[in-house]
Order: sequence, then structure tokens, then C-alpha cells
Amino acid sequence: MPRPSRRDDVRTTAARIFREHGYLAATMDLIAEEVGLNKGTLYHYYPAKSAILYELLSEQVDTTLELLARVPLTGSGYDRMRLFVREQVALVATKQDELVVFFQEVPWIDQRLPAEQARSIRQRIYRYEESVKALLAEGSRTGEFREVTPSTILYSIIGLLAYLPSWYRRPTNARGDGPLIEEVTAFVMNGIRAPEAAPEAPAAGKGGGVALTARGPRATTR
Repeated sequence: MPRPSRRDDVRTTAARIFREHGYLAATMDLIAEEVGLNKGTLYHYYPAKSAILYELLSEQVDTTLELLARVPLTGSGYDRMRLFVREQVALVATKQDELVVFFQEVPWIDQRLPAEQARSIRQRIYRYEESVKALLAEGSRTGEFREVTPSTILYSIIGLLAYLPSWYRRPTNARGDGPLIEEVTAFVMNGIRAPEAAPEAPAAGKGGGVALTARGPRATTR
């Protein structure tokens, strides 16, 4: 009877080691020792350390593109963008080692990977970036989003997602990642949506209180 594959164990362990030690300092010997395999078996799964890195990076960018493909082609720009942001936050919350490695190593892929593999990763990242910028630009055109520079907002969101695994620790209670997902999604969407029209102030002489104006609350008197 064939032995079960340890490929997933190797990839998961390598992600943790790349995160803890950095890609350059990590070795195939260390990965093999942590997984409990001899080097010959490890090389059966991955012929080189760069092959593990390429698979880790590919998995993350392909999963993100799959999330993007789920966004409806029609409907409210706000709802479409909110769905995508929410799904991205949920992904980042559950793939901590892998996402840290992705953001940590992507700037160096030309040094870490063979040229064809590096080019493939860059092309897929470009597809992601252009699609999200198109969503943001569309929301601005329809008036659902404030006037934004799509690149600025895109890279701000990426920065938020990149840092999240560095501090977030998944809770063990029944609510799980739900509060994080909802709060971060609301934070992003509140930052880009167009301001709502301010309510009209009460007519003069109708009593004291607080009136909402375009410049914020102001006291009113009789």
C-alpha cells in the first residue's frame, strides 16, 4: 500500500520556516528535519527550495484571483467591492504563514525564482491589481465612492492586508474570525464610499438642539 503523500506537510512547514528565518536563511536540511523526512524524500516532492517558494506564491495569488472571479459583473459598485474586500480579509485571517511569506518574498522574486516563474507571478499580480483598480474607478464614476486615485487606494488596502498576519491571532471562541472580518471590511469601505448628503437642519425658531450641517454638528437656540 503506498504511503500517504507528505507534500502538504512540507509546504506548510516550509511556509513557517520561511516566515521565521527568511527565505535565504532557510535550508532544505532544516525543512526536512522539521517535517521528519530524509532529504531524498524531500527532493522527491520538491527538486529545489525555489520550487516550494513558487508553489506558495502561486497558491496565494491564484486563490486571490479566484476570489476576484466570484465578484458579480453587474450590480452596485459598493456591494461588489465590499464582497471582494471581505473575502480577502477572510483569506488573510486563515493563511497567516503563507501570506506573510507572500508579502515578504514577492519583492525579491527576480532573485529567488527562475525568470519564467517570476514573470508568471508578476503577470498574475498585474491582473489582480488592474481588476481592483477598475472596480474602484467604476465606483467613483457612478458616485458610490468618493473621488479616489485607484492606485493609492489599492496599495493602501494591500498594505493593511500585508500587516494583518503580523499581529492577528485567531480566537478560539465561537465567533472566530467574524468580528475581524466585519470590522476591517467596514473600515475599508467607510474610507472609500461617497459622503452621504447631510440631513437638513431644523427650521429656525423650532426649538433648541443640535443641527447637522455640512461642516458638522452645531448648537441651535430658540
